[in-house]
Amino acid sequence: MNSKILFNSPDFEKPKPDLEQYSTPPDIAFEIIKKVNSAGNLSGKIADLGCGTGRLSIAAAILGAEVTGFEIDEEAINIAKEYSRRENLDIKWVTKPIEAIEEEFDTVIMNPPFGSQRPGADRIFLEKAMSIAKYIWTIHLSETRKFIEKTVENNNCQIIELYGFDYPLKKSMPFHSKETSSENAILYHIASLPK
Repeated sequence: MNSKILFNSPDFEKPKPDLEQYSTPPDIAFEIIKKVNSAGNLSGKIADLGCGTGRLSIAAAILGAEVTGFEIDEEAINIAKEYSRRENLDIKWVTKPIEAIEEEFDTVIMNPPFGSQRPGADRIFLEKAMSIAKYIWTIHLSETRKFIEKTVENNNCQIIELYGFDYPLKKSMPFHSKETSSENAILYHIASLPK
């Protein structure tokens, strides 16, 4: 993987608190995509829901994946488009709310809103992912584990593996008091069960 392209990828210029826009740190995006790849889940069609400035999409595309990044915020997706064009990455960028996605994919990768500012936003993303893909790789706060497990079970899916890690949050919102803080997060590898 040409990790330089990923590590130089842009952040949000003006992150929107109501959309809970936190970029996935490049080193975390790198580790996630390595896991997705080693599980064999980067083949076929990949969707990145709420892709923001595109870090997960960029990491997947560097490894040759066929990726579509979905994002409701035009400013963020324009940053992603410009960077991927400059680096000759073949990524399809779509400005669309995730509720409107009907296309099916083999795998969804995502760092969705945690539901801190918009309660239930994490559920909307998770349920959409499980309805359009066989495999889902998604990041959530550790404190929501029971809720995530129940939501997965209720949608005829199962958690294959989970990985706990520290998710660093840089001061990027007006309500942040510290320069950086850290949240306990979990990366979930989810698969749909045969119907």
